[in-house]
Amino acid sequence: MSWMKREHGMTPAKRKRLIKTYGPCPAGYTFEDLERFLDLLYGLYDDTVELRRMTVCNPFDRSETPQRMRLVDLADWLEALVS
Repeated sequence: MSWMKREHGMTPAKRKRLIKTYGPCPAGYTFEDLERFLDLLYGLYDDTVELRRMTVCNPFDRSETPQRMRLVDLADWLEALVS
């Protein structure tokens, strides 16, 4: 369990909203893969302010115009998927 999840928890409603917005586990990835990616993300950004300010493309979206999301939303979505 990551420090972020321990810090603020996640309600069932938020988990459901994130999965509805960003989708289920990306095809071809295991939950273990997602946990490793999440650990890497938290290792790179130890300050939650950095996570909230940065916008990234969804790394699992293979379309020509990948979905943009805040880095904190990516981390929360991954938390929702692996929890």
